[in-house]
Amino acid sequence: MSFARTLKSVLSKLISPESAPERPLEQASSPRELSGEWLTDGYSWIPDWQKILGDDWPLFCDRVQRAKGGPKVLIATMVGGNSLLTPMETLFAVALTLRGAEVHFVLCDKKLPACQNCFATDTAKQESFVKNGPDACDWCFDVGSRSLSQLGLTVHSLGSLIRDEDWPRAQSIVENLTIEEILSFQLDGVDHTETVKAAVLRYFGRSDLENEPLSLPVAKRYLLSSLITTWALQRLYEQEQFEHIVSNQGIYVPQGGVVAVAKNQNRHVVAWDVGYRTNCFNVCHSETHIHSYMNEPTECWESLPWNDRMEERISKYLSGRWSGRFDWLKVITQGENTEPADIAKEIGLDLSKPVVGLLTNVLWDGQLCYPSNAFESQIDWIKYTIRYFEGREDIQLLIRIHPSEHDSWIKSRQSVSDEIKKHFPRLPKNVFVILATSTINTYKAMLNCNAVLIYGTTAGLEMVCMGLPVIAAGEAWIRSKGLCAAVSTPQEYKTVLDDLPFKMKVADDVRKRALKYAYHFYLRQMIPLGIIETQPFRNALYKIPEQPLKSFDVGSDLGLDVICDGILSKLPFVYPMETLDTETSLLV
Repeated sequence: MSFARTLKSVLSKLISPESAPERPLEQASSPRELSGEWLTDGYSWIPDWQKILGDDWPLFCDRVQRAKGGPKVLIATMVGGNSLLTPMETLFAVALTLRGAEVHFVLCDKKLPACQNCFATDTAKQESFVKNGPDACDWCFDVGSRSLSQLGLTVHSLGSLIRDEDWPRAQSIVENLTIEEILSFQLDGVDHTETVKAAVLRYFGRSDLENEPLSLPVAKRYLLSSLITTWALQRLYEQEQFEHIVSNQGIYVPQGGVVAVAKNQNRHVVAWDVGYRTNCFNVCHSETHIHSYMNEPTECWESLPWNDRMEERISKYLSGRWSGRFDWLKVITQGENTEPADIAKEIGLDLSKPVVGLLTNVLWDGQLCYPSNAFESQIDWIKYTIRYFEGREDIQLLIRIHPSEHDSWIKSRQSVSDEIKKHFPRLPKNVFVILATSTINTYKAMLNCNAVLIYGTTAGLEMVCMGLPVIAAGEAWIRSKGLCAAVSTPQEYKTVLDDLPFKMKVADDVRKRALKYAYHFYLRQMIPLGIIETQPFRNALYKIPEQPLKSFDVGSDLGLDVICDGILSKLPFVYPMETLDTETSLLV
């Protein structure tokens, strides 16, 4: 049986009682209708490297040949249709080639039955996905191929690594599993639990699968995809014996499989993603930065020298967070000059009584697999907290719903406000909610508070830097940093809440420690690149401008050196901001 017929047969048996009709090949198109802040044509973000390098293009082609036989690096792009990530992977490939590495890519060639370019926007879309699979494959593979193949480097297609027998094998594994079994699945030393769970929650834009009738067939598609990815990459890694493997994000399907297989085979793997700061990127060894920053030893930043210049630099950046002035991933953009008392008046707070703030995460984004949660979910935490404060009429609770719940690339299909209304049709008189759609400035609102409760938001660090005590009930990165009250059970949480309101703000030594960690987190771990230019498009934040080949070589861009040295020599992915004596527009 041919590959195509095998794939069709397996999916029709696994997902739907009816055979999915074959779709005619459509003209490549963008997967979404985009306008305004979005780059609309789906193609103009592709970097044209011959144009970028100009007269130096033949020099690069020569360096590609000379790098053959060097350390083998696989850049596992996988999903080519990503205008935020794919261009940067071509830049990494150019830079690594100039440093003597033999760079390969691997790209999905329309073979996976589910991936991160799938979204449950409505019921019709979900039904189509369950029956036919991803609907952007033609465009995704086209732009991915155009981006990667132009460099003259080896591009492995995922389909060439999949065997016909993989499909019936995967079908036999997946077809009778329950949703619970799928979301906790392990096989042959590879744990698919987080990869598939994160992918399914992301697809639905939810933190749970309540009232999602198609959750089981969708989850089956993602586990099937994860299994096929795993087996294909196992063959590729063994065939090519890569010394270093690079994955964007390192989570979801299929990128989670890139990392899982590398770790299973004891290969060096690096995961990267776009950072908050303009022109900056997070890069980590062995795992996604979501976990790496959570697990990072405090020794990595505690011993930093500290001086007035460093404190001024991080303070300036943190104040810029109040408006997103120095960020390209913006959350708050308005109201930085509003007086906290005016916000209190608008909301209806009584400032003669203590106020405690609560900052939420986007629900689906916050529900990943971490061990140190006091509650099973963020919703459970919010419900518990509201019920607790219902009995504390001496204190007011101010809930700020994360703005990205309303204004994000992936639209949440489960909102905190709806969950609150469902469980509390009438809010207690001392509980106030700032909706995700509100333009009220979160930082200014929290200045009215005695303390701030968080689940996992990065803003918890900023609250401590502002002198506000923080209680972390979820997987916040500041949990283990000696900066907050980190609780691991509901009883621990209640014990801390019972001490509210606190009599003192954050101690000076704790605030200094928070500033030092913020310096490390925002200015050292987020690595800036001076060789890209910012663009005003949310789905294409940067472009690679025309410049000579030497711009990408050793010594031309400190941030690029840090990234390439980390990949090739396993050095820490830390930008040495503390060694810089002057401030530039790029840095803060």
